[in-house]
Amino acid sequence: MGRRVDEFLAGCRDEAPLQLGVIPFGMLYGIGALAVGMPVWLAQLTSMLVFAGAAQLVIVQMLGAAAGALPIGLTAVLLNLRHLLYSASVAGHVRHLPRRWRVVLAYLLTDEAYAVAILRYTRPAAADQEQAEPDLRHWYFLGCGLTLWGCWQLSTALGIAFGARIPPEWDIDFAVPLTFIALLTLLVKERAGQAAALVAALAVLALAALPYRLGLVLAIVLGLLAGAAVARRGEGGDERG
Repeated sequence: MGRRVDEFLAGCRDEAPLQLGVIPFGMLYGIGALAVGMPVWLAQLTSMLVFAGAAQLVIVQMLGAAAGALPIGLTAVLLNLRHLLYSASVAGHVRHLPRRWRVVLAYLLTDEAYAVAILRYTRPAAADQEQAEPDLRHWYFLGCGLTLWGCWQLSTALGIAFGARIPPEWDIDFAVPLTFIALLTLLVKERAGQAAALVAALAVLALAALPYRLGLVLAIVLGLLAGAAVARRGEGGDERG
């Protein structure tokens, strides 16, 4: 039991510094959700069940643009396709676990949790230690995921509480474009993200006349394709170098 607790607490400790960047986005989501008319209980429940920051920010942004359920659903799915890559990356490390463990870890698999947990899985260990002791690194993964989950729920609640205390005569629609800015900051950290944001912005203008807000969905698809192309080109350049 001691090693399990040690692994769990190590995951919590290593994940904690990343929460400084998570809290503002969770609060923006909570404020934005109220701004587009989402009930308090639904805003918090969405954070508990969906637990996908970028997708939730997109939902708020598209609700503010009066998009339909189909474009919103398609966009959320497209944004979360990257989790298939995360799953493929960690599958070999968790395949031996019982199904209940795999389900919990799949639910907790997010960008920040993956970024920290995969380092633990790929960390070299002494061969004699691997043979003598069972693999308990999934407890580290659990610590990473639960730390992020708890912080996201708390920051959402703080955003909702802040938004609910804004006087009715104040217009909090400003929160909706702020969620879009938050999304951009998640995207444009690298050249591939910059390409994706630029192509998506141009496409959404060109396709604005399409019905049911389908222009937003197509713009995101085109942006993702552009970002993937730039990332692949960069990887090819690195290999040649």
